[in-house]
Amino acid sequence: MRAEPSRDDYASLAGLARALYAQGLGPREVVRECYGVGFPEEFFVLADAGPHSLDLMVDFPLLPWRLAVPPERGGLPERPDPMADITRRVFARDPDLVPLFLGVNVNLEHGGRVHCYSLAELGAGRTTVFGIWRDVEPHNEVERCGDSLLAVLREHHTQYVDWLENESWDPANVRTDPVDEETVAEIRELIPLIEGFQRRAAAHGGG
Repeated sequence: MRAEPSRDDYASLAGLARALYAQGLGPREVVRECYGVGFPEEFFVLADAGPHSLDLMVDFPLLPWRLAVPPERGGLPERPDPMADITRRVFARDPDLVPLFLGVNVNLEHGGRVHCYSLAELGAGRTTVFGIWRDVEPHNEVERCGDSLLAVLREHHTQYVDWLENESWDPANVRTDPVDEETVAEIRELIPLIEGFQRRAAAHGGG
């Protein structure tokens, strides 16, 4: 059972996760079995919060996040999400990478990039995050983006607020497409939310 599933095959990995949960394994053990290495505390802090429902300025794939959700809490849907294709392309490019999220707003440093853990880095005890442009073309380089998932998420949202505030001061934008102050405030409120996740991860010894 453990030898057949592949990380680029949503159905097989989801099936493995369900079988492991049925054997009594918990989320951390299931994720370790699926990827061959333990994931850091910051991952499980965010997974427990339900990243797909947080309205963060990123798109989350179902994998690996829903692997950390037992079937009785919803688990993995039967059908893959639209980001499954990106996950397959990243796997084909470098099987060491595990896509975590796609940053929105291509005007920003992290926007348009698929951000990933490296299995090798996780195995060495590091939470380094790498990014590659969402098209995952041969000429797109894999680049280091930050020391951890939550650090990159915080930086992305801080940059998003700064960008919106700069846009609000642009006379052309004021005339044609004014920046909604309520939107700026809502995104700004996401920063302390992420910082709370960072504190929670640190309190549990990781992230």
